[in-house]
Amino acid sequence: MTRKQATIAVRSGLNDDEQYGCVVPPIHLSSTYNFTGFNEPRAHDYSRRGNPTRDVVQRALAELEGGAGAVLTNTGMSAIHLVTTVFLKPGDLLVAPHDCYGGSYRLFDSLATRGCYRVRFADQGDERALQAALEEKPKLVLVESPSNPLLRVVDIAKICRLAREAGAVSVVDNTFLSPALQNPLALGADLVLHSCTKYLNGHSDVVAGVVIAKDPEMVTELAWWANKYWRDRRGV
Repeated sequence: MTRKQATIAVRSGLNDDEQYGCVVPPIHLSSTYNFTGFNEPRAHDYSRRGNPTRDVVQRALAELEGGAGAVLTNTGMSAIHLVTTVFLKPGDLLVAPHDCYGGSYRLFDSLATRGCYRVRFADQGDERALQAALEEKPKLVLVESPSNPLLRVVDIAKICRLAREAGAVSVVDNTFLSPALQNPLALGADLVLHSCTKYLNGHSDVVAGVVIAKDPEMVTELAWWANKYWRDRRGV
């Protein structure tokens, strides 16, 4: 971890309370926020859309991964489902690792069976198998390195480059290494996601997910869809 990353890890989100100057950010429990006046909305209006607590976490995670912004979800699986919903439509192809997380595999297989999109599971460490999958012109390529639970490692930079050449959006599940050890956006990925339940939290007392994007427009679109479907009722 570089000094810059170490500084971000301990600094981002602290001294962030402009109203009272709290060193440790408070947890905001309000579900609703009032306007300062007629047609004068504040930064937040309803916690499903966003709240100051979530802003701090999203900003910290985006900074750690070097992204333009982050979108928190209520679980890691919700983060994966959010990405496929935004970037795939019926008939589009998703290329996923043949040894991806079991929950991801079941989600992709179930939704493909229902006609939401098509999926091809490929050994991304086998260049011939990967090229064959990319020749089908996928819209989204998921990379999981190291994989869960087999810890297989693939060349993220190479796969993201090939995905881009094929016209696909690339997303890397970085759950197992975390931004402390790996930054997929710097390796060419368009998106990076995490199950925050694992190493980002590390204490077995949080269930959450996050998607981080390099492109601000992608952040905006992901946030729009997350507001419709993937927010915890407690406002995360």
